[in-house]
Amino acid sequence: MYVAGAALALIFIIGLVLYFRLSKQRESQENSAEDYKRLFDGIPTPMYIYDDQSFRFLAVNDAAVEQYGYTREEFMQLKLTDIRPPEEIPALIKFHLALPEGHVNAGRLLHINKAGQRFYVSVYTHHTVFEGKDARQVLIVNIDEKMRAEQIVSEKSAELEKILDSITDGFYALNSRWEVTFINKAAEQALSCTREEVTGKNLWDFFPRSREGRFYAEYERAMKERVSVHFEELYAPLGVWGSMNVYPTKDGIAVYFVDITEQKKIQEKIYNDGQNLRAIINNTRDLIWSVDRQSQIITGNQAFWDRVKELTGKNEDEVTNADFGQEKIKVFFESYERAFRGEAFSIVRQRGIDGKQVYEELSFNPIRDLHDEVSGVNCFLRDITESQEHLHKIEDQNKRLREIAWIQSHRVRAPVASILGLAQLCSLEDSPNAEIIPMLKKAAEELDQVILDITTLTDNLI
Repeated sequence: MYVAGAALALIFIIGLVLYFRLSKQRESQENSAEDYKRLFDGIPTPMYIYDDQSFRFLAVNDAAVEQYGYTREEFMQLKLTDIRPPEEIPALIKFHLALPEGHVNAGRLLHINKAGQRFYVSVYTHHTVFEGKDARQVLIVNIDEKMRAEQIVSEKSAELEKILDSITDGFYALNSRWEVTFINKAAEQALSCTREEVTGKNLWDFFPRSREGRFYAEYERAMKERVSVHFEELYAPLGVWGSMNVYPTKDGIAVYFVDITEQKKIQEKIYNDGQNLRAIINNTRDLIWSVDRQSQIITGNQAFWDRVKELTGKNEDEVTNADFGQEKIKVFFESYERAFRGEAFSIVRQRGIDGKQVYEELSFNPIRDLHDEVSGVNCFLRDITESQEHLHKIEDQNKRLREIAWIQSHRVRAPVASILGLAQLCSLEDSPNAEIIPMLKKAAEELDQVILDITTLTDNLI
């Protein structure tokens, strides 16, 4: 760009020198003047000269005629203000009043041609004297296409910046010197900084503890190896977890990240809850397990896997349903099917182990997914032998108590009635005591036997 500008300036100077030498030597060197004029007119870059006071054009070359669409005669009737948009004329006059006499790069300006079309140009100007008048000689470089392209790029950049600011995830860009060149609003919020504070700053200096963890190593790998990297890391000073995606760019890297702090907290809670649940289910002698729709074991507690090991001799990652006797697991498969139909239920089974009767309670509960479909079955097996034996003992005691109650209501009542009757006879003056006394003895013996029977039954209740 600088080389092109220098070349244009050189053309400008050469053209002007030739043209003014032409003007000053017009009378004495007619032939040379025509040569110089041809050179001035033949320069492919638009050039013109205008009166420093009236702004009226004094000379234009062929390239200027072609650029602006006026004939040379039309150009000589115009002023400098006629090729500028009306809204820019006040600024033009103000700028012109402050122009020095030397060479001036007037910068990028907006010009207008005969058809009313506007275009951008770079303007180089210099004070001179032309035909005895103070004048300005000007060289024009058409940069309209470049400016339009830059404008499009600028608009696209603004649009991209607006899009990046509208997303809820963080984004920032770094150049090869680790300086922040852009940061969106989500990243500002997540990192507790403002765009003005961090832009242009070295990331590692602005966030000194960001070198901790995996940040620096992964960023450097993306920068040097020109590869995309993904990782999750905690920025400890802010307590912010990020899911980081780093991509190489033309002159640095771009970082896109999602704030997963809440997600990490939830994961930590789930993990801790899981650990607590494992501690609870593994500290019980009850067997707990679950199966999928193919009746394959999904998970189980330690007591369950200990029983599996005892029955099959295999560890949890080795055992399959084929390792169990089909007759033994038939009841389980039938119960799984009931539970998969949505029924929650319990059964009690009795089986003999080492000559002893063992009672077990099995519970089967459907596991439902988000769509309320049964996706598995949760199972519990509890040894209830002790409670069953206790229940049987209570039932036996109740039976004996019923027998005692019957004895008391029937067998005790008869001897007592006999004794009461005989005692009443003994109280009479003419009663045959010799006959009554043996009868009393017999009734008493019967009552004594009943009492012994009750005592025996009572002793067996304890």
